[in-house]
Amino acid sequence: MADSEGLNRTTIHIAGNDYTIVGTESPEHVREVGLLVDTKIREIRDQAPQLDVRQIAVLAALNIGSDYVKIKKNLGEI
Repeated sequence: MADSEGLNRTTIHIAGNDYTIVGTESPEHVREVGLLVDTKIREIRDQAPQLDVRQIAVLAALNIGSDYVKIKKNLGEI
């Protein structure tokens, strides 16, 4: 639900932690993005359990960023 300033507060669960995200995106969008991030982190953690949380987060960001760039290129936007 949006507050008086039009901002939504959405709590998501990523890698065992809860995060409250405040912004203009819909709660559904925020939950979908949170699920994407959580899924990617779990995939990497399962494949490389020796890595620490920071390393896993960086690899997850690189994987998601790579997917984003590929999609942008396929759409002719880059």
